[in-house]
Amino acid sequence: MPSAPPPAWHQVPWPLRRSYWELEEAARRELRDALEHEAALLARHAPVALDEYAALPGTLEGQLVNGDVLATLLPSLRRNPTRGYEALEDPAGRAAVHLNALGKRLRDRALTHARGRPVVIFMGGQASGKTTGALALGASFGAVFDAPHTDPEGVAFLLGRIREAGCAEVHLAYTDRPPETSLKAMLARSEREGRYVPLGRMARAHAYAPFTFLGLAPRVGRALEVYHIRVDEDGPGPMTAGQDALATVRLRPKPVESVLAYQLQTAYISLLRTQAHAPEPWCPRDVLAGLNRSLDAWRRSEADHLLRRFFEAVAERGPQAGAGPRGTSAGSPPEPGSGLG
Repeated sequence: MPSAPPPAWHQVPWPLRRSYWELEEAARRELRDALEHEAALLARHAPVALDEYAALPGTLEGQLVNGDVLATLLPSLRRNPTRGYEALEDPAGRAAVHLNALGKRLRDRALTHARGRPVVIFMGGQASGKTTGALALGASFGAVFDAPHTDPEGVAFLLGRIREAGCAEVHLAYTDRPPETSLKAMLARSEREGRYVPLGRMARAHAYAPFTFLGLAPRVGRALEVYHIRVDEDGPGPMTAGQDALATVRLRPKPVESVLAYQLQTAYISLLRTQAHAPEPWCPRDVLAGLNRSLDAWRRSEADHLLRRFFEAVAERGPQAGAGPRGTSAGSPPEPGSGLG
């Protein structure tokens, strides 16, 4: 069977891609309004929308709860995921309000369908390997919750809802990946999915995750089984469980949010310098422009300069080098598995 053609947004030449934040306000408002209308329609017809979600790949027929995947039900987001996810972040829009309401319905439906079977929660900073683990292990559980889950009150509330649904056996896995490695994984994912994470939010989640995990210690053994999974560039590494997992996290270094933010921004600037001399693009221009916006002001000017310099270098090479994904011209097919470039 021939593979499905790549989506249209994959085919936009690298130099022509623009972040939502680079559009004129009229164009941004048009996208926000479209997303709000679509999200409100989904929330109004929640049973149909949740059936559509369950039919999507990567949802384990609806038993895996993932808000980022839920957002792909929005047609305007699917047409250009980078701009769509960015628009959902804009406080001027209200689509996220409707999606959050639909997400609660999705959570409750997954717990209803679990019928008392064991439930697993994956937590950790963005791009730490949560979804990979959820898809690998999720079929063994009645419901799977895949999100950073770094807010202690939010985790406590979710545990309460799970208990109320009659699921007595609950497991929680903390996927722990060095932030700089997570940054590379996030950029690689942006090539495939068009979705990135602002660096400040990434630093916050990675900084809070170990403390939220350790805060669950009083529940461990009585009502909760916990696991700590180290992830590196090669994939999942050693796993510890129960009190051993808590001890491992308790002993490991835990930089504060401001230090992690500095480290992530430094690593990102370093990658941009590499990009400026690379023979072909390794990350979509619109993603880089959006990430530049999330930097501290004193670093943003350098990042914008590096992006412009590489943009000029790509333009000088002409259509034979760098105009499309992974260096292909706009009219030629991308290399297998390359996604965006």
